[in-house]
Amino acid sequence: MVTDPKPKNSWILPRLDFRVEDLGHQGAELFFRQISNPYDAMKSAVEASWKWLYGWNEGIVLDNDRDNQVMKPPLAVQRVKRITLTLRPMDGVAYTFGSDDGSEKEVHFSLKHIVNSYKGDTDDKKNARVREEILGVLTHEIVHCYQYNGQGTAPGGLIEGIADCVRLHANFSPPHWKRIAPKGKHVPEPNGKWTWDWNWDAGYERTAYFLDWIDTTSETWSHPHILRDSEPSKAISSTKSAPSSSTSTVPVPHQISPSISDPSPPIGRGLFFRALNARLEEYKWDPEVDLFLQLTNWPRETLWEAYCLDNGPG
Repeated sequence: MVTDPKPKNSWILPRLDFRVEDLGHQGAELFFRQISNPYDAMKSAVEASWKWLYGWNEGIVLDNDRDNQVMKPPLAVQRVKRITLTLRPMDGVAYTFGSDDGSEKEVHFSLKHIVNSYKGDTDDKKNARVREEILGVLTHEIVHCYQYNGQGTAPGGLIEGIADCVRLHANFSPPHWKRIAPKGKHVPEPNGKWTWDWNWDAGYERTAYFLDWIDTTSETWSHPHILRDSEPSKAISSTKSAPSSSTSTVPVPHQISPSISDPSPPIGRGLFFRALNARLEEYKWDPEVDLFLQLTNWPRETLWEAYCLDNGPG
């Protein structure tokens, strides 16, 4: 008997609804010119959220029934039964909200923003820009339908940063996005700390690029045997330099590493913000508990300092 080596996909798309409040608006005309099938656009955004937040369609068996080879969706995916996309004339870009039980979500997308995105020095560039902006914003907003938020306690900037991190990995980053850190000023001893023009949780692409930098320069550990609630002072085994893609170094104590018999942890591929999202299901946000330390063995402020020194202006 030949069995299919790939896991069966038990992840069921929610009902996808679409409406436009002003069909005569220029933004509606531009939308339909670039998006011939709104269902397909919404479906792609849902699948991008599943992929980057939860590892959907990566051929991983998520339960113990290897005979059935079923990838079981997480609760955040199971509970969403309907997503409605509404195009309407409004200020701003877009926003998402939902029912109390999380089963129904609504995305409201600004027709004005679609018009403002129609930019470029040729018609082809204008069309490409507005199409990528529509798909990018849609992906960002549908991430909000599925991501965890520490039961409503996580910093808003972190939530927006994770959504833009998915948009970044889905290849919908707009031209104005740049991986750049804020300007900083070093405070002399006894503190010996840096102050920055904006912080790691500034939100959107600023936070997204920080999370992506962590993902591509640090090891992400999500195994339960990692020290989770220990004080850093009790978990020091040695000192080393913070991860960096250039020459900046920041000495820092790190947590006890897993035993040498453990498998090598993965690097990159969106695993850090995926693991961070998973922690935001389990825990309320506590400023005194460093989830970045738990997941990478590096304190969050140390990672932020290394990122700023690595990517700052000048």
